[in-house]
Amino acid sequence: MKRLAIAPHRLYFFLGGLAVTMLFFWWLLQLLQQQSQALPLHALVMPLGVFPLFILGFTFTAGPRWLALDTPDHDFLLHGATYFVGMLLVLFSAAFGLHALRSSGFVFMSAAWCAVTWRWIGLLRHSRAVDKQHARALAAAMLGGALALLATLCWSAGWSAAWLAARELSFFAFLLPVFLTVCHRMLPFFSSNVLVRYAPWRPDWLLTFWLSGCVLQACADMLAWQWLAALNAAALALSFLYTSWRWGIARSLPNRLLAMLHLSFAWLSVVFALQAAASLGFVPTSAALHALALGFMGTMLVAFVSRVSFGHSGRPLQVSNFLWLLYLALHAAAVARVAASLLAMPALLIWSAAAWLLLLIGWMGMMLPLYLGARADGKPG
Repeated sequence: MKRLAIAPHRLYFFLGGLAVTMLFFWWLLQLLQQQSQALPLHALVMPLGVFPLFILGFTFTAGPRWLALDTPDHDFLLHGATYFVGMLLVLFSAAFGLHALRSSGFVFMSAAWCAVTWRWIGLLRHSRAVDKQHARALAAAMLGGALALLATLCWSAGWSAAWLAARELSFFAFLLPVFLTVCHRMLPFFSSNVLVRYAPWRPDWLLTFWLSGCVLQACADMLAWQWLAALNAAALALSFLYTSWRWGIARSLPNRLLAMLHLSFAWLSVVFALQAAASLGFVPTSAALHALALGFMGTMLVAFVSRVSFGHSGRPLQVSNFLWLLYLALHAAAVARVAASLLAMPALLIWSAAAWLLLLIGWMGMMLPLYLGARADGKPG
């Protein structure tokens, strides 16, 4: 366990792996027991419990390189443990109906997130790097995460009107902007390292358009401006469809590790097409949200974390048959969850949750030993 203190990604990815399996196990139990009262908590604790620790693992591994900084590690042991303990308190309170304890859990999570956000802003201020676009975008998204956690805490404390704001902020002011910022910077970079005669394309205006669209989507949804929400989502869907083609999704397929990133990104055009339809009342909102949370974010999480984990454990950047089949099965499980909303089939919902839990356990079985063991190449880190 001492190896978890060697580098931030080891601890954050390890705790993230534990969190994601625990949360999916908890949710599957709620479904099997038909605990519908857990739905509001599920909509908040799943995105805020599954993704942030992994985001921190990537941010404080790749982020300092973006900023051309060689700084000592921050207090990642304290911050990671605080966030994880907060998530545990929320789950414990849900199991025993202790609402005060639930709020305490969100306080822990909020405090840890504010601390790491302040740390990142400090690095950004001290950096002399010429290009800070992605670092600034990441800082803005992290501030959005702080607002999302604050809104969640307000909801937990009894202000029911804060629930919608917490959900919209979690997805469209926090998580999606983080994922889009990383994709905008890293997908063309990774592709240029693998594909011959590949010209990276990542104009600054494209990221600005995406992030502005995220903010507009959150505002339009919260204010119930259906037509604006639908038009914004349709514009984003077309932009993602074009970008997926422009980034070379077809050319990526022979390389499994690269294809995993591109195939996950391809979900975004489907996500926002569903979002546009949901804004006009043609499909349930849950279809679009689960296409986003599972289809895009869930599969992209597996793709990115696998790549970072292989690279920083000194292992070849190669995808085994087991990981490839597991990754494709996650897509199938995500499709099943979206179909469960579109077709109103509860059985599909349970099947999807069970499949995600089993597949994530299999994935963590591959990943966790990498964080607890020495690098395969003998290098530090």
